[in-house]
Amino acid sequence: MTTHTSKAVPTTIVRFAEIIPDWASSPDAREEGHHRAVYRYIGGSPDKEPKAALPGWEFANGIVMAPPGNGAPLHSHGFEEVFMVWEGAFEVFWVDPRDGETKNVELGRYDAIRMPPGVMRGYKNTGDEDGFLYYIHGRGAYEPPVFQGEGEGTAVENDSFVDPLTQVVRYDDCPKNFQVYHETSLPEGVRGIRRYIGHVGGELEGVGPPPSLSEGEFSFVINENRVGSGAPLHDHPDLEEAFIPLESDWTVFWTDERGDSHQAVLGPWDMCWAPAGVQRGFRNTGRGWGKLHVIQGQGGALPPAYDQDYSHLKN
Repeated sequence: MTTHTSKAVPTTIVRFAEIIPDWASSPDAREEGHHRAVYRYIGGSPDKEPKAALPGWEFANGIVMAPPGNGAPLHSHGFEEVFMVWEGAFEVFWVDPRDGETKNVELGRYDAIRMPPGVMRGYKNTGDEDGFLYYIHGRGAYEPPVFQGEGEGTAVENDSFVDPLTQVVRYDDCPKNFQVYHETSLPEGVRGIRRYIGHVGGELEGVGPPPSLSEGEFSFVINENRVGSGAPLHDHPDLEEAFIPLESDWTVFWTDERGDSHQAVLGPWDMCWAPAGVQRGFRNTGRGWGKLHVIQGQGGALPPAYDQDYSHLKN
């Protein structure tokens, strides 16, 4: 069951430079080959320091920094997990419950893979420099991972098993859709949306390239915008949303419950989290095309409710 955020929690800015890395996220993190630091935006153990900026409701996310040859050993979660490479190259591996064999795939920058619940999985930095692997969990409430040999995790039935090899999205193979929303036809709204998972509240489903993967426990995209363009004020009354610049600087703006306007400039890997019911928008404030990662806390979101009337664009 999804636990919705309280509207008492305000829109929150998280600066990557201010996140304290956790070098002891699990006992194995001190072992050679498993050294890694976890930078948590949302979620994590409520009883362990350093804590994330937000506790987590609909999803949790963060970044793992692993030195060359290091990473996480086999473990499982009771929810969907996505890995996306932000810098470097990583091997993601898992145990196929159908035959017990270990399978793997190599991911480059902005490539992603969605791991089903219960599947034993791990990862390793295969590059020559420190690498950064981003993750999203399909549940915000903290649940410790189950490491191989520790006990039973979520059971995986062979007849319902989803092969992770079918859940890989290559950045270069994920097309940009410039027609997801009506207002993208305006000069200030032009943006190409690479839809990795799910529809992400689109208005024009069936127009342009479809999402690479079907709906899951959450949806996410990479928006690619030219200078000065973005999304106008809009609301998703049924879900929370987060914005993380990957390239360029971005301005996010929103209106609070009193009707006061706010804005903040985000650099790469900073995050803005917005609860359900808040009018929010964004624009690229850099000097070239930029990339903005957007996560929505549920799959199959309804189209946004805009602050202005764009009905004339629907004809």
